[in-house]
Amino acid sequence: MPSRGTSLVSRGVFSGRSHHLLSELEAIYFYLLERRAGTAEIREQWPILDMDRTLELCARFGVRPRMRNGYPEPFTIDFLVTERVDGRLTHRAASVKSPEDARDPDIRLRLAVEHAWCQHRGIPWTLVDTQRFDKTMLETLRFVRGWFRHQYAPDPALEDRFVAQFTAHHAPNRLLSEVLVRVSRSLRQTMATVEDAFRYCAWSGRIQLSLAHGLAMDAPVVLKADLAHA
Repeated sequence: MPSRGTSLVSRGVFSGRSHHLLSELEAIYFYLLERRAGTAEIREQWPILDMDRTLELCARFGVRPRMRNGYPEPFTIDFLVTERVDGRLTHRAASVKSPEDARDPDIRLRLAVEHAWCQHRGIPWTLVDTQRFDKTMLETLRFVRGWFRHQYAPDPALEDRFVAQFTAHHAPNRLLSEVLVRVSRSLRQTMATVEDAFRYCAWSGRIQLSLAHGLAMDAPVVLKADLAHA
């Protein structure tokens, strides 16, 4: 697939397969989806193979189909998300565009085709608001997702103890490395273990950090509670 911007491949936490993401904005949304408790499956660049219907919609909205070797290419939806809602699996579609692309008249017409096709099939469709997506948010999400790269096995009992000790030792002006050294001593766990426990607790939402602020071992951790009391 052609893409503008930075494309990357990321192995999924749920699926174990490689997910092909065509921009940093898509990567941010993908990581946010993975953090949601109800997410069951994420399919990216999902093709609409119902060519007759999409060509009808192209004619309605005045969209010229993209052609390859004399044949129209299928439209693709950035993400088809499967979620558990009230004990049952549901599907929804999401398109991820930069604010500039979302205002582009030609792109908006193509999005109208996606929306109309999903509406016809009873699939909720949304255009994701990406105005707050930036490199800081992406790097913070990558940092906390490091527990998965390091093959950390979640341990609820350890994480309960970790959160209690982290809360006791955290301070708005204290470096993350300093906090984790204290937690390591309190729990009698290695630094590698407490670092990944921190990443997992932040990724899963047990530690409510601000995604709008950078995250590093040599910097304080900005929590949502810190901002609320600032």
